[in-house]
Amino acid sequence: MKYLLTIIAALTFYTALQAQQSAEFGYQVSFPTGDFKDFVSKTSWVGFSGAYRHRLKNPQLSLGGAFTWFYFQDKKGVGTFPTTEGTVHGNRSNYTNIYQLVALVQYDFKNPKERVVPYVRVGVGGAYQDQRTDIGLYIVQADGVQFAANADLGVRFNRDENHGIFIAATYNTLPAANGMIATSFFGIKLGISGWGH
Repeated sequence: MKYLLTIIAALTFYTALQAQQSAEFGYQVSFPTGDFKDFVSKTSWVGFSGAYRHRLKNPQLSLGGAFTWFYFQDKKGVGTFPTTEGTVHGNRSNYTNIYQLVALVQYDFKNPKERVVPYVRVGVGGAYQDQRTDIGLYIVQADGVQFAANADLGVRFNRDENHGIFIAATYNTLPAANGMIATSFFGIKLGISGWGH
């Protein structure tokens, strides 16, 4: 996993040195799904991303990298809960932080200089996640590095050739690893983007 993260970081740095580069910053609202929804059922209002991409010879295709941070929290209330050491009575809260670093491939369905540009994007890389449960003074924590993948389907609205805003539907998945349950969630992302030459 360390080698994969090193390759992703090198690819991101390389694209930053090239012409025809894009930087973007986004905010995301996320909705847990699958087993992850049993751990954290509440909507997350904390999700931020930064991405950098480089256009290839085909201007509709670009490569790059992204760093994202997501935070989920769910206060389950007071109760008696089973643990590996018996049962614990107290106020229970589940939460997790996810820090992702992924390589990106994006395809624009139109010329990227047009006013409205639909696109699809796929990212693959690694993530550090800490899943934690607090029950009174008792803490159960699992953390570590795991595989991460995501996909976006969005639309960019260009103000001019170099500046725009975007909205996207997203899906993120991280398989179970290091004692952490499988993590998956949908999201709605809003952001700004700009191209440099």
